[in-house]
Amino acid sequence: MASTVAGERLQPTGEYTVLVAVGNPGTAEQLTRTAVDLARANDGRVHVVSVIHKHHTSPFLLFSDERIREEFAGGRDEIVERAARVAAEADVPVDDSLLVGSDVADAITTAIARLGADLAILGWRSERRASDVVLGTTVDPVVRKASCDVLVEKVGTTAGRVDSVLVPTVGGAHAELAAEVAGTIAAANDAEVAALSLVDPGASDRERADAAAFVDETADRLAGTAPVTTTVGEAADPVAGILDAAAEHDLIVLGATRKGLLTRRVVGTTPRAVGARADCPVIVASRRSQLSRVRRLVARIRG
Repeated sequence: MASTVAGERLQPTGEYTVLVAVGNPGTAEQLTRTAVDLARANDGRVHVVSVIHKHHTSPFLLFSDERIREEFAGGRDEIVERAARVAAEADVPVDDSLLVGSDVADAITTAIARLGADLAILGWRSERRASDVVLGTTVDPVVRKASCDVLVEKVGTTAGRVDSVLVPTVGGAHAELAAEVAGTIAAANDAEVAALSLVDPGASDRERADAAAFVDETADRLAGTAPVTTTVGEAADPVAGILDAAAEHDLIVLGATRKGLLTRRVVGTTPRAVGARADCPVIVASRRSQLSRVRRLVARIRG
């Protein structure tokens, strides 16, 4: 039984911690399997959270924990239990918390901060959004505000065994995180990684050399973890090019980009479009700045 309300058990453990936020019974276990792979690779643990969303004017915060679970959980305690069981059955240490908040994103970012989490994983439903919403009203602020690296995962219709992971790359810190995540998942599933960088058909020699350097950097980062192939391809439309390549793979992992006025502070236009249109599962990786990581380390030392 998920037994924590309003974050009473949200204490840092000193171990590498992957927070996974669940709410959809159809995706909770898959998100937790991703969390398990990454926690195990870092000798860490998983913390499953779900948020009971109540309006700020509701008086239920005055109720007992048991009454909140019984009257307001709406089945979320069962979702958390099933997700936590995935980690427990994989012999990865796991805790769970059933949170209460009038702002779901704020509850999750607060939990991340209290735990001192190293990585957070959230699910994403690629539905049509209002013009000022990129991935979702909960996901967007978590990606922007979280004090750790964040993975946003869309569980695709072909979720199942992973034999090959596609990693489109344009370089940068987010791409580095994407490569690390892809390598970890590939290693856990005895899978291969295909690093791909696309250039416009009219690209210059310099642009082609940069693309080759991007896939080589990915291969170097994955050395010793999983077999890697590298490809520099041509595509006038990078989203279409990635989707064409994805037909031969079981999972896409790509880093957030900074292109696009609206989305540059969240994940970028290409990752969002790939996630929205791909049939297979897609993970978008967003790495916090080095400054944020240093501040978090200092806070731990002082704590």
